[in-house]
Parts: sequence; structure tokens; C-alpha cells
Amino acid sequence: MSETAVLEIVELADGEVILRPAEGEGEPLLRIRFSEEAAGLLRESRFEVAREMIDHAITRTTLWEGEREEASVPETVH
Repeated sequence: MSETAVLEIVELADGEVILRPAEGEGEPLLRIRFSEEAAGLLRESRFEVAREMIDHAITRTTLWEGEREEASVPETVH
């Protein structure tokens, strides 16, 4: 049986949003830092936008599977 990683998304005091193991040990797996301009535009939505970015990275890519599949190119049929 494979182990399941428990991860958490945390917004740090400096505004940086990180993805890390729930135990909070070691380096974060992912860091998102918004520019001052972007943070100003997003205001209170900053964390939600970062969460959606992380969700996209996990669910719509093979980033966390440890291997990347080659993208298949469809053949052109005339």
C-alpha cells in the first residue's frame, strides 16, 4: 500500500504562499510570491488565487506523479 502525503497550503507573514508537508518540516515543496502590484490588485483574493494555482499544478499535470508522459501529437489526416 502506498503512503499518502498530507500537504497544507500556508500564507506566511510576508505574503508568500507555500505548499508544504503537514508536519511543516523542511523546505516548502512550492512557493508563490506575488509582486507588490499583483498583490495590490488581488488584495484579499491573493490566497484563493494561489490555492487555485496549486490545485491546477497538482490535478492537471503529472508534476506530482514523478514522471512526465510525452505529449502525444495527433496525426494529420487529409
